[in-house]
Amino acid sequence: MSFDLDTNQICSDLESSDHRKRGSTLLKLREICEHTPDSVGTDAIAAEFDELYLHLLKCYGDRYENVRDRAVLAVSAFLKRLPPLDFHLLNVVSTLAERMGQTETVEPSEEIRLLYIEQLHLMLRKYALMGNVGVFRECYPQVVKVLIKAIKDAYAAVQREGCATLVQLCRVADTAELRPFTESLAVALYGMLNHRHSAARIAAIEAIGRVSLHLDASGEGMRRLLAEVSPLLMDSMPLVRRECGLMGVLMLLELPDRYSYFERILPLVLCCLKDDSPEVLSHIRPLWEKCGVQYYEENEAELSQQEIGDLPVENYPAGVQRPTIGCRGLVQRSLRLLQLITRETSDWKDNVRLHSLKLLYQFILHAEASMTAKFFEIYPHVSHACCDSEPIIAAEAKKVADLMGRLLSYDAWIDHGFDGLERNARESFLKCFYYMFTASLGGTYEHLQRLGKLLRCTDYSHTLKPGFQLYILKTLDTILDKSSKVTASMEELKDLYLNIYVTAMKVMALSYALHNEDTEDVQRGQMILKRLVQLQETSLAKLHESWFGIVLLDVDNLDAALDENAEPVLLLYGLIHLGKIRSTYLPQLIEKIKLVFQHCCDTAQVRIFSILSIAALSWSETVTVEREQSTQLLSNFITEVVEPHLPWRAGAHGEAMRSMAMATLCAVAQGAKEEAREVLPALANHMPSLLEDRNVTTRHYAIKAMCYFQGMSVEAIKPLAYAIMQRMDDPSAGIRVIAATAVGKLRPVFKTEGTKEELEYEHEVWEAFIKRALDILLLYHESPEKEMQAAAQRSLIELAKLHPAAWEESYQRALGMARRKDELVEFYAQMKINDAQVETETN
Repeated sequence: MSFDLDTNQICSDLESSDHRKRGSTLLKLREICEHTPDSVGTDAIAAEFDELYLHLLKCYGDRYENVRDRAVLAVSAFLKRLPPLDFHLLNVVSTLAERMGQTETVEPSEEIRLLYIEQLHLMLRKYALMGNVGVFRECYPQVVKVLIKAIKDAYAAVQREGCATLVQLCRVADTAELRPFTESLAVALYGMLNHRHSAARIAAIEAIGRVSLHLDASGEGMRRLLAEVSPLLMDSMPLVRRECGLMGVLMLLELPDRYSYFERILPLVLCCLKDDSPEVLSHIRPLWEKCGVQYYEENEAELSQQEIGDLPVENYPAGVQRPTIGCRGLVQRSLRLLQLITRETSDWKDNVRLHSLKLLYQFILHAEASMTAKFFEIYPHVSHACCDSEPIIAAEAKKVADLMGRLLSYDAWIDHGFDGLERNARESFLKCFYYMFTASLGGTYEHLQRLGKLLRCTDYSHTLKPGFQLYILKTLDTILDKSSKVTASMEELKDLYLNIYVTAMKVMALSYALHNEDTEDVQRGQMILKRLVQLQETSLAKLHESWFGIVLLDVDNLDAALDENAEPVLLLYGLIHLGKIRSTYLPQLIEKIKLVFQHCCDTAQVRIFSILSIAALSWSETVTVEREQSTQLLSNFITEVVEPHLPWRAGAHGEAMRSMAMATLCAVAQGAKEEAREVLPALANHMPSLLEDRNVTTRHYAIKAMCYFQGMSVEAIKPLAYAIMQRMDDPSAGIRVIAATAVGKLRPVFKTEGTKEELEYEHEVWEAFIKRALDILLLYHESPEKEMQAAAQRSLIELAKLHPAAWEESYQRALGMARRKDELVEFYAQMKINDAQVETETN
C-alpha cells in the first residue's frame, strides 16, 4: 500500500461547512496514516503532510469538539511517522501555544487539553530518540507556556501529563538553554504539591527533581525548591515519601553543584531510610548506597585513609545495618543541618516532631563518633522529646538517646551529660541520660559514685512525679549492673551501695505515700534492695538496721506547719511503712515523729500516727533484740509517742489523736505481747476515760487493748474490769462483742504476802466482780445478736472453769428468770460434758 492521498479533496472536505464531513475526513486520514506500512518512506508522508498541515492545524480551533479531537489525533498519527523537521515542529508547537499557552483557557474540553499535552510529549520523545532535541531551542518560550498551563490545569490527568512532559524535556534539554525558564516552571509545580490526589503529588515531585538539575544554584531558587518539597516527607502516602527520596538520590548523583547542597538534600533520602513502609525503605536503600559509592569514588584519597581505622562499634544496635563508609562520609560533612533538625523537635505539630527525630536518628547512625562534637547542642532537645506527650514521639526519642549512647564517644560526652543533670533536675534530662548511659559501654567507679550521689540529693530522690521516680529507680538498676564491671575496693562499693539504698528507699517511700499502695515503683525498688542484699551477703532486716537511720537523716524541715501532702511528711510516712520499727533507729524515729506532732498540721499528725499504728503490729518481727531491751524500747516508745495523746483534749483533732494513739497502743499489744504485759499496766489510769470516750473508734481500740492488760493487781484491775463490763451496753454492736470477750480474759494477780484478812478481801472483791459478770453474760446469752451470744458463751465457759461455785450460783439464779430455759439448760449440760471430758483426759 502506498501513501498516495487526494490532498485537494481532503483539503476541500476539511473546509466543508458540514462538521460531520470534517470529522469523518479527519478520522479517515488518521486511520490511513496509522495503517500505512513501514515500507512507505517518511519522505512521502512528509510530502503529503506539507499539503495538509495548515488545514489540520486550523481544525484545532474548530467550534465542534469532535472535530478538534480528531484533528489532534490525526496530527499525532502523522508526527509518529514524520522525520524530526524544524518546520513541522514550530508550526505544531505554535498552534498548541495558541490553544493552550494563553493566560485564559481557550480550549474548554479537558480531554482535548490532555491530547494537546500528550502531543507535545510525543514530539519531545521523538526528537529525543533521534538526538535532535536542539531544534526545540527556538520554541522553548512557547513550550514552557504550554507546560505551565498544563501544570496549573484543573484536570488532574492534564497536570500529570504536563509533569511527565516536563520530565522528558528536562532529561534531554541543555541546561544553559532551559535555565531561564526553570524558575517559572518550578513555581508552577509548587502548586501541585498540595494536590488531593497522591498521583499528582508524585508527578510534581518527579518533575521538580528534574527541574532542579537545571536550576541556577547561586540564587534562592534551590533553597525554596527544597523547602517546598520537604513537608511531603511526612505525607500520608508511602509512594509520595518514596518519590521525595528518589528526588534526593537524583540530586545527590546528578546535581552539578550538589556539594554545596548536601546538607539540604540529605534529609530527603535519610528520612526514607527510617520510613515505616517497607516498600519505601527497600527501594531507597540500594540507591542511597549507590550515592555513597559515588561519593567514595570522588573522595577516595580522604576516605580510604579513614577506612583503615574504621573499626566496627562494639555494642552496635542489634538488627541495624551499618551504613557504608561513603554514606557515612556524606552525612559527616553535613552536620550543620543539625541545628535546624533539633529546632523542629519542639514544633507544635506532632508529625513534624516525629519526622525530625527520625531524621536525627539517621544523622547519628551515619555520623557515629563525629556526632560527639554536637552532643552539647542536641542533648537538651532529645531530653525534651523523651517526655513528649505523644507516646510514639517519646519512643522515637528513646531510640535516638540509645543510639547516642552506643555510637558517641563516651569519654567525651559523659561530663556534659552530668552537667546537664546537675543543671536541670528534671525527668526529661534523666530519661535521656538513662538511655544513653545504659546503652554505653563506659562507666568507671567515679562516674557511678557521682551519679549515685546526684540521684540521692533532694532535687532527684525527693520528687513527687511518678515518671521521674520510675527513671530514678531504673538508673539505680543500671548503676548496679555496671558496678560489677568496675575496679573498686569493698569499702568503695559499700559507699556506692549505700547511696543506692538511700535513694531507692526515699523514692519508694514517696511513691507509696502518694498512692497508699505498693505501686510498680515500690516493687521495682524492692528488687533493687534484694540485689543489694545479695551483693552485701546479708538480710533485708540487717540492711535496714544498718542503713535506715541514714535515710532518716534526709527527712528534714519537719519543724514547720506542713500538711499531710507535704513532701517531708509523705517521705516519713512512706519510710515508716517500708522500714517498720527497729531497735537501731527507733530513738531517731521517735524524734522525727515528735517534730511532726509539735509543728505540723493536724492532718499530717494523724497521717503519721496512722502508719505508725500499722508498723507497731510487726514489733516482735522487727525489734529483734533481747526481751529486756525490747521492753525498755517499747516503754520509751509508748511514753514519748503514745501516752501524751491518751488524755482527753477538746476538739476534733484531739479526738482523732486519741483514736490514733489508742490504735497504736492496741497494735503494740498485739505485736509485742510479752513486752506489753509489763508495759501496759502503767497506762491503766488512762483506760477508764478512754473506754467511755465519745468517739466509737477510740472505745473500740480501748476495749480491744484491754484484752492484753495482764499481770495487774485486783486493786488496779477492778476499775478497768467494771468499765469493760459497762461496755457490754455500748451503742456499738462491735464494742459490745469485744467487751463480752474481754471480760472472760481478765486475770488479776493476787497478793501472796499480807494478812489473812487482806488476802481474803482481794478474793472477795474479785469474786463479787465475777458473779456480776456471770449474771450479765447469762443475760446476754439470750441476746438475739448471734455474735454477742457466741462471745458471751465463750466468756462463760472461761469463767466457769475458773470459778465453778460462782457459775453454779449464777446459773441457778438465771434459770428462774430465763426466757429460753431449754437453751440455757442445754448450754449448762454441754459445759458439764466438756468438763467431764477434760477430767477424763487429765486422768
